[in-house]
Amino acid sequence: MRKIYHKSPEPVKNVIRKVHSKIPFPYVYGLKFAKYYKWLMKTQWLPPEELEELQNKRLQIIIKHAYDNVPYYRRIFDERGLKPEDIQTKEDLKLLPVLTKDDVRKNFKELCAKDFQKYNPVQSSTAGSTGEPLLFYRDAQESAIEQAFVWRHWNWAGVTPECKIFILRGSRPRKGLMEHKGKEIVLSAYDLSNETMSMYVEEMRKYKKWVLRAYPMCAYLLAQFIAHNNIEGVKSVSVITSSETLFEFQRTAIEKQFGCRVFDWYGLGEHVCAIGQCECGSYHINSEYGIVELLPMDGLKENQREIVATGLNNFSMPLIRYRTEDIAEISNIKSCPCGRGLPIVKSITGRSRDVIITEDGRFLTTGLIVEDIDKIQSIKEWQVIQETTTHYVVNIVGYSSFNNQDKERLYNLVRSRVGVGQIDINILDHIERTSMAKFRAVISKVSVEEAM
Repeated sequence: MRKIYHKSPEPVKNVIRKVHSKIPFPYVYGLKFAKYYKWLMKTQWLPPEELEELQNKRLQIIIKHAYDNVPYYRRIFDERGLKPEDIQTKEDLKLLPVLTKDDVRKNFKELCAKDFQKYNPVQSSTAGSTGEPLLFYRDAQESAIEQAFVWRHWNWAGVTPECKIFILRGSRPRKGLMEHKGKEIVLSAYDLSNETMSMYVEEMRKYKKWVLRAYPMCAYLLAQFIAHNNIEGVKSVSVITSSETLFEFQRTAIEKQFGCRVFDWYGLGEHVCAIGQCECGSYHINSEYGIVELLPMDGLKENQREIVATGLNNFSMPLIRYRTEDIAEISNIKSCPCGRGLPIVKSITGRSRDVIITEDGRFLTTGLIVEDIDKIQSIKEWQVIQETTTHYVVNIVGYSSFNNQDKERLYNLVRSRVGVGQIDINILDHIERTSMAKFRAVISKVSVEEAM
């Protein structure tokens, strides 16, 4: 239906949209989506032990499939003298090696299932934190499954089918700065300025019930614009952030200006794990989506772990024990007041490739670097780039009130974090985004592996 729609002339598209608008949720997104969404709305309330049992059953299916059909995993199993029945639980996964991004690049064909055509595979890619493309295949039907998980999280955030959804992310309007697509209103994140943000805010004020889906920095800049211009009446049902690390200063500003809670979401293009924040503020691991292992990594704080994940829903190119290079903070809370049995992490703190390694051997994650910079009110945006262990570049976009005293304060803040070395501060009109309009607060050109 989607292919027919995109190839149709505009009058036919209008008819399709009208018919589509009459289909009730969740069937409006297809039978596969509806079935999976209803199932997920039930499984979230299962006790932890039942969720674990469900997860183990799905793991055993994906493991047997990988052994029987994926040359890479057949070789790994044979080299280690393993059979599929040796992997029954999450703990058994430790018998297998971690799969890195480089492993995927070097063994791409071997990682594709021999029968992968039966899953109507769709090739996807992600640039990741380094900008280096990574190709992989996903089952065609997996898009409906992915959408079901997303909608479950939106349900936690109070989103209903009646809500207008403003999107301020990597999607570009086909023409201009704003595009209405049924319930969705796509805003260009590539053209944020006082003029465009004024237009976006005015559009939001037209609706009583709406939600903002945005990159954290985009939502934060919009919140700052609202605050600086004393604009009232911009109240959202919720703000849903994803795809960048969400910092507490951003959350505070966004919630204050939009009069609602922020619901953060963590996922990957590789579709191996998903973690979403509930109405109580807990970050829940979606057990039905993938198995998450939180593994210690040299240089991280005691309560930080790297996320290694195994996807449970993709058969054309399964990724087992995939090293995401992202870092989570473990939680001491075993159960959430919301009542869901899904496991909890305290937060997603950044990417291991954006860890700064100082001259004296300390490892600083993104949050530790940018902490307190937001307190300099004259700074609008900032970015810290580590060129070497003794050379740092700080890019900032300042308001007209930014002065030499603020520059010195910024310099001292960065110096207090990184210690010795050269610190260059550049005052810019705009900080470059990635090709998908994402903002990176910290970029390290010194890899953790090189520093070990």
